[in-house]
Amino acid sequence: MGGTGTRLLRAAARAQAAGAAVLVATSCVSAAAQLALPAVLGKAVDALVGGIGFGRWLVACLALVVVYVAFEAYGDYRAGVVQASSALFFRRTAASRLVSAGSGPRGEGGPGGFAARILESAAAAAMGTNAAVWLALSLLPALVSLFMLWWTDVWIGLVFSSGLPVVAWCLRSFAVDSSLLVTRYLEEQSTVSSRLAEALGGARTIAASHTLEREVSRVVEPLPRLRRSGHALWRLQAKVTAQGNALFPLLNVAVVATAGVELARGRVSSGQMLAVAEYASIGTGLGMTVLFVNQLARARSGAEQLEPYAVLPPMEYGTAELPGPAPTTGLGVELRDVIVRRAGRIVLSGVDIAVPPGGAVALVGRSGSGKSTVAALMGRLFDPDRGSVLLDGVPARTLSRGALRRSVVFAFERPELIGDTVADTIAMGASNATLEDVARAAELARAASFIEKMPDGYRTGVESMVLSGGEMQRLGLARAFIRPARLVLLDDATSSLDMATEYEIDQALTAGTSGATRVIVAHRASSAARADTVVWLDGGRVRATGTHADLWELPDYRAMFQDRTEHRERQDPTGVDQ
Repeated sequence: MGGTGTRLLRAAARAQAAGAAVLVATSCVSAAAQLALPAVLGKAVDALVGGIGFGRWLVACLALVVVYVAFEAYGDYRAGVVQASSALFFRRTAASRLVSAGSGPRGEGGPGGFAARILESAAAAAMGTNAAVWLALSLLPALVSLFMLWWTDVWIGLVFSSGLPVVAWCLRSFAVDSSLLVTRYLEEQSTVSSRLAEALGGARTIAASHTLEREVSRVVEPLPRLRRSGHALWRLQAKVTAQGNALFPLLNVAVVATAGVELARGRVSSGQMLAVAEYASIGTGLGMTVLFVNQLARARSGAEQLEPYAVLPPMEYGTAELPGPAPTTGLGVELRDVIVRRAGRIVLSGVDIAVPPGGAVALVGRSGSGKSTVAALMGRLFDPDRGSVLLDGVPARTLSRGALRRSVVFAFERPELIGDTVADTIAMGASNATLEDVARAAELARAASFIEKMPDGYRTGVESMVLSGGEMQRLGLARAFIRPARLVLLDDATSSLDMATEYEIDQALTAGTSGATRVIVAHRASSAARADTVVWLDGGRVRATGTHADLWELPDYRAMFQDRTEHRERQDPTGVDQ
């Protein structure tokens, strides 16, 4: 095997080296007991016929049975532990790379689709370590059995060996065909999961547009192909199983018949004939490798499905610290000749922006102009493809994770409520925050009024909450207010609030982040008017910079806000907090 899928499987095996070593040792002891039992049982039969030492060999047989059963059971337990740990490894690797990369891959289903693919593919890939161990160890009984048959009698060994090339051909054919079929099956399964996650995420939009039947058809469209892939895989497995069921019994009969002839000739004893029958049975257990080959094929396909996430480069941090000891001292932010590309499209081109320390800057522009991208670059959620971002003159790439975490806070248009309770989601990222700190931040964000009406107040479970867009934004703002920062980035964080509440929060923001630099992605003229400086972005470039009053004299600038106001009124004629 080659490629990234194989590298991931090897990385998982290294991570589970200790558990795999225990599994190998356990399986080896179990296999040794299994392989010793026919020889000892044959000795017991010969001792019984000869009337000498039967008891000793019988005790040895019982001891081997106990060892085999005990170590086989413990091996199954260890295999479960290794598989669970491997699944955790794959899920953690893919999820951590996806999150830490800052700008992950795009595809069907959005975040829900990614989660479904990661869970499904990791479950398949987790079989890899166990399957590789068992596949390797499954050859040991066959080889030892072959040796014992040859050692017992040349003709017996020759008859058994004659069937092995056919077995090898069947296994090779199955390994090649099953790998292709499993890959196809997992791809179709991922497509169904991604489309279902996408449909569930847009359930209200689907209901409002009366496109339920069309969306259901789109979700289930891959199912016939999934069924065909599954049937093809089962037909292949049934074919190989049928071949084994026909070949192995015939091989056993041939070996036992040969042993009977040799017994009649006096070349083997009764006990040896019994041992030959057992070793032939163990040797034809080589057919179990079909199962392990199938599992290894599934594991490889699952690892290949995780490839787009595992190869994402993680965000790397430096060791530099920011100048200025006071957390209330604003950061100067500068973008120099910044270029950002996404999916072959230029999002920002040659952008130069300088934000003075302690200032309030509004980023305005039509949808797709690059406002949110600029804000993300300033907080180093990702790096530009070309150009540089500096915080107080220090290149953002060289700053330590701690320096960024202590100095920069974000509030987003659609904040994610992460944590078990309301208090958890507000205190996220603020170490040692008390309930009093949480309540104070909620008060500043004008969120305390609706939180205190909840059944358990700040200890209300996040999963049980039903919030409007404005209420969610206020929780996101409270998260930004809870800890002091030198740079506050508000990415359209008040878009769902009515103008009166937005004004109140702006006053609280000014008071609560006194001295900090504020960068606001603004869609309302009132938000831009309250900023010291406005940066007008158009088509990924800076079109103009100045005060809102100065820019308002430009017809295109006025038209941008007037068009947006008309659109907003069509969407929400009430103009109240959603």
